[in-house]
Amino acid sequence: MPASDAPAPGSERDPPPEGGESDRPSVSLTRTDERVLAYLDDVGTDYPAFVASNTGLYVDHVESRLDALDAAGLVERVTGEEVFRVTDAGRDALREDCAAWSD
Repeated sequence: MPASDAPAPGSERDPPPEGGESDRPSVSLTRTDERVLAYLDDVGTDYPAFVASNTGLYVDHVESRLDALDAAGLVERVTGEEVFRVTDAGRDALREDCAAWSD
């Protein structure tokens, strides 16, 4: 994993409250994840190649991150032809992760 893609120090999610599980899985976004989610949040839907082109990232890396974000429920395929959009959970994760950076 490239150093720039490692989760930032202190960006790990808080542990679930004692006595029970959190209702949402804990997600630690990489900087690439943040860029991809923010881009998709801005434009709505797009192909991985255009996400890469418009964020300055490599296509192969964007494709692998989109697959991971899809598995985590943070993005979803809009059509069968690899068009992605951010989900409500993805917007929440991005908002929570960005809040940690704004301190």
